[in-house]
Amino acid sequence: MPPTTPLKGRTAANDAVHDAVQHVLRLHEAVERGERRDLAREQSALTSLLLAIPAGSSDAGDRGARYAVVCWIDEMFTTRSKWAEAWNERKLESELYGGNDRAWEFWRQAKLAEAQPTDDALRAYFLCVALGFRGRMRDEPAKLQAWVEKTRPRAARAPHPPGRTSPLPRRRQPARLLRGAARLRRMTAVAAVVVLCLLPLLTYSLVQRLLG
Repeated sequence: MPPTTPLKGRTAANDAVHDAVQHVLRLHEAVERGERRDLAREQSALTSLLLAIPAGSSDAGDRGARYAVVCWIDEMFTTRSKWAEAWNERKLESELYGGNDRAWEFWRQAKLAEAQPTDDALRAYFLCVALGFRGRMRDEPAKLQAWVEKTRPRAARAPHPPGRTSPLPRRRQPARLLRGAARLRRMTAVAAVVVLCLLPLLTYSLVQRLLG
């Protein structure tokens, strides 16, 4: 599939997240099929995609949407992949952030994203949970479900074009969505229902279909 260009009604941040997620799902599928891939080369390609995702504000301590995607990738490849052992030795979080704290730091960063005036970063955290990220919430399904219920309305809302921010208090925006933005909304909405049932494998299949 050729790369798509940003469309009106989508933000650069959401486009970058979409590109990275699409690439990762296809890579994971290829590895599980038994295709021979070079880990170092694939991680280098992933790093380039990740660096296109906003990193947040270092002054405020938030790591933005990029960190959410990094955590999701590391958890998926270290827990649900034939590359688990090799990936565990060279996690992306260690390379990009110098740590291995995703289990709890992901959720701290998600809380910081909730305080942002726009929904881009929070949408990335929600999407990564919909795709199966759990961290320290793995054994706390009630708390996980509560977070999903609270976050879903903002995550499913249409992205704002560049230069616009979500008004406070938030109001429903005109539903003039182009195809790319509509697909992103459908992806998060469908995945949210699956998360509530705690079926990450089914979520994976649904999102693959939507991204394909």
